[in-house]
Amino acid sequence: MNIYSFPAVAAFVINVTMAFVVFFGNPKSAVNRWISAFVLSFALWNISEIFILASGNQEGATLAAQILYRVIFIIPAIYVISAYHFPRDISSVTSRPVFYAAVFTVPIAFLVSSFPHFHIELVSLSTSGTVYFYRIVIRQDFQSISLLATYFAYLVWGSMVMIRKIPELRTTTQKRRARLFLYGGLIFLFFSVLLFIVERFAQGTFYFYTSSTILSFVVSGFFAAAVLSGRMFDSPRTIRGGVAYSLASSIILTIYFLGVQAVTEGLLNYLKISSYAANALFVFVLVLLIRPLESRIRKTLDNLMSRDLNRYRHNMVTFSRAISIYLPPDEFFRRVETFLLRQFHIQNVLILLKGGSPEEPRFSEWKDGPGGLQLNDDCFLVQHLKRVKRPVEFYDIDRRNIDGGVGSILESKGVRILFPLLSADELIGVLAISVRKSGQEFTAEMIDALSIFANEVATAYQRNLAIENMREKEQEEFRVRHLASLGQLTAGVAHEIRNPLNVMSASAQTLLKKELSKDEEKELKQFIVDEADRLNKILTDFLSLSKLRAPKNENISLQEILEKARAAILSTAGSIDVEISPRSIPATISTDHDLMYQLLFNLGINAVEAIKERCKSDNDFDCTEGIVSFSAASGEGGLEISVSDNGIGISEDNREKVFEPFYTTKDTGTGLGLSISHNIADALGGKIRIVSRKGETIFTIRFENMKEYA
Repeated sequence: MNIYSFPAVAAFVINVTMAFVVFFGNPKSAVNRWISAFVLSFALWNISEIFILASGNQEGATLAAQILYRVIFIIPAIYVISAYHFPRDISSVTSRPVFYAAVFTVPIAFLVSSFPHFHIELVSLSTSGTVYFYRIVIRQDFQSISLLATYFAYLVWGSMVMIRKIPELRTTTQKRRARLFLYGGLIFLFFSVLLFIVERFAQGTFYFYTSSTILSFVVSGFFAAAVLSGRMFDSPRTIRGGVAYSLASSIILTIYFLGVQAVTEGLLNYLKISSYAANALFVFVLVLLIRPLESRIRKTLDNLMSRDLNRYRHNMVTFSRAISIYLPPDEFFRRVETFLLRQFHIQNVLILLKGGSPEEPRFSEWKDGPGGLQLNDDCFLVQHLKRVKRPVEFYDIDRRNIDGGVGSILESKGVRILFPLLSADELIGVLAISVRKSGQEFTAEMIDALSIFANEVATAYQRNLAIENMREKEQEEFRVRHLASLGQLTAGVAHEIRNPLNVMSASAQTLLKKELSKDEEKELKQFIVDEADRLNKILTDFLSLSKLRAPKNENISLQEILEKARAAILSTAGSIDVEISPRSIPATISTDHDLMYQLLFNLGINAVEAIKERCKSDNDFDCTEGIVSFSAASGEGGLEISVSDNGIGISEDNREKVFEPFYTTKDTGTGLGLSISHNIADALGGKIRIVSRKGETIFTIRFENMKEYA
């Protein structure tokens, strides 16, 4: 082998890699088989050149030249058949054996007729005469002119097939692939013309060698780039590794030819070392050294080829996290639309969501506006997406089945790909994406990434719908509870108002019916005034709803408050006795007079009602035996005030519930009395505890910080 072989070796490696990758991408496809055969024919061209250049003798070079001669004139026939198949067949005739036989008959017939005098000759590239190359000889005879005419006629034929086929293809992907193949064929045609012009008019053999090398590299490089970018076939990931290996192999060969051979020749001259041993040693060393370089080349190539896709994926992951939280529908789809428009530079994004009535569901744009697109659930487009459950190109769908109005709107917005938004195999929406502003088409990997993104959007949207349904139910339940609470609150207000009104009514009736002393009359009138004031404050507290008013502490007489509460309770207690225990009661405390009075009054009234409940349920107990007792005691730990009764008692199960709003065991109770008492105690800085059994219940309020007494 020699330095002249390197371009052919590099082109051979690339072409073989491309041919096998395309073939094994889908061996059952006629398209893949014939395109791989077309690329592999260039690999045969390359290997023939390698044998010619590396043979070292005229006999071996002649045999390789004869093989090359046949390959050159068979390639156009393979190009024609590939053109009929790629990117899809548009006629059933092209798949029949008779069609293949007809295409290959003419070039084979002219090759047979020119046997054994092929119009190719060997020429020397080196001064030593050991490195040979070939030249196509164009003579003024029938065989030469016929083969040359057939060669160019077939190249034009294949190009015309692609030109006529492109308008008949339905999808933009198919059209793009057909154009790429056509461009490759035209490049091959152009450089073939250039090669024969050079052969006809150039005097030096080196010019023909250069032209042939350029032809091999340009055609091989074009198809490698087209396949590698995913624009011709949907297998770019597999191809990356093959191309990386091809490039690494080419680098190895370059180093071998330029480095190893020079070093081994030097060792032969100066160190008298065997050429084979030196070659083996240096090849082994270079293979070890080239492995990291090959790996680095592979990674670099992957980064270059997937740079945009990796960026899209990174941004999609970030965006998926952003929509993992609940967002209102308008905000959610506004973000989705903005993300797609910015990241992929798309002209238009349509998002259709399922809605309407259960009897007549339909898909409408999430943004309300005049002329918005609507799809009925039974239309062909929706049914097609439900059936395939994957992205489809708009022009892949049979347009005859699509409603004219729908098709016109989609065309006007440049829609190219439709992504179904699925949730548990149910179509809940459609994501329609138009062409990109740059005019570039979406690659297969971009479509895969967008499919995953569409699934995430569908999942997030379905989760948002579930959250909205839950919130609507919660709001409805809250509204019902609110109305119920309002009714109970109204009853509670009535309950709290009724007590002062009863005191006022009893005092007024006593004033009207009895002859009283001036002091007794004054006391009853004062009761009416005080209860009217308390009634006003009760209403003020209820108007605040969420909390009681802030306490206004002042120095007051606890004994006076107890006496006042006792007198008010007696007016409604009937035959039940209300007493104040003669314990050590502090003379003066610092607290809110009205709140403390309301707290003691509420607990006292609750005790009276407990005794009355016992009177109703216990035949051995009479209300005249009922006793409500108030007591108070102070010490270093604070102040304790107790309200006890010998009523029906509170069961152990109900003790934790009695302070809950609206909880009651009484037929006519509202459940607010003890709840309000608990809130008042908290406002005054006290804690209530209960000790209860049948015949004895004690409510004790402990005020830890109420220590300023005299």
